[in-house]
Amino acid sequence: MIKQLLYELGRGFAYRSISHGEMRTYTTWLPLFITVIAGILYALLPVKPVITGQNGLIESLLTLVSTLPGFYFAGLAAVATFGSTTMDHEMPTPAPEIEMRVRGQQVPVKLTRRLFLSYLFSYLVILSFGLCVALMAINALLPSIDVLQTAVTRWTSAEWPWLLVQGSIGLVLTFVFASMVVSTLHGVFFLAEKIHQP
Repeated sequence: MIKQLLYELGRGFAYRSISHGEMRTYTTWLPLFITVIAGILYALLPVKPVITGQNGLIESLLTLVSTLPGFYFAGLAAVATFGSTTMDHEMPTPAPEIEMRVRGQQVPVKLTRRLFLSYLFSYLVILSFGLCVALMAINALLPSIDVLQTAVTRWTSAEWPWLLVQGSIGLVLTFVFASMVVSTLHGVFFLAEKIHQP
């Protein structure tokens, strides 16, 4: 029962488990590359942008990201109900595969265009929603974060532990945002061109 529940609730991340030679490029390597470049650029800036608080980067990002889950849900609904029969043909060889749980057994399934796009938009819904929640939590907890920063700095008598925590959180959020951007662009390419190819 719990195994099935975890399977169902975590299925939004199934896009990352699609097996195909090119998938890691979109799910890992490109977002990681963008994250590293963004981290280096931020480190090299002579004047760092304001991250938290009013008119900070997090507030601006939240304004943008908070509109996206609705769009991704609409995209998911459109893909799931689109009437074209070509959407239900197996993708060209080598077709991407995923493991599905059918009657309690893990079964490898070759993806159709509809399934692939459904997994893609499900993943984007989860990423955008999770990013919204994380950014709202940071804004809401900002006074407590300031108190924690003061306590950590006083306890360690150094700035670097807090900078390490701050940098780690920043890199994780940047990776999630980069993954969302790359997956969105991949989805746009797929909808605009790839689904019309034989």
